[in-house]
Amino acid sequence: MTEDELREVIARYDKAGEEIAAAEERRIAERDAGLRRARDAGWRPVDLEHFTGYSREAIRQALNPEARAAAKKAAADRRAARKTSTTVRRSPR
Repeated sequence: MTEDELREVIARYDKAGEEIAAAEERRIAERDAGLRRARDAGWRPVDLEHFTGYSREAIRQALNPEARAAAKKAAADRRAARKTSTTVRRSPR
């Protein structure tokens, strides 16, 4: 396998990962919108928790987009803080 072929494998893998992440974002946004509609129709957060089986925190984030954004940012900040070294890709010897 040439280096170019290996680069192509990695590029396809990375692109597929980006597509999966985008689909997950759409999936969550659709679910959250539905839960907000349920809340607006009179469902209490505790009732949504019991009916869906989702945690209190999941319901809180679904009903409050700002809370979800803050939680995502905090998680990203934690991941960045844990990153202590960079990964270097090397050619085989």
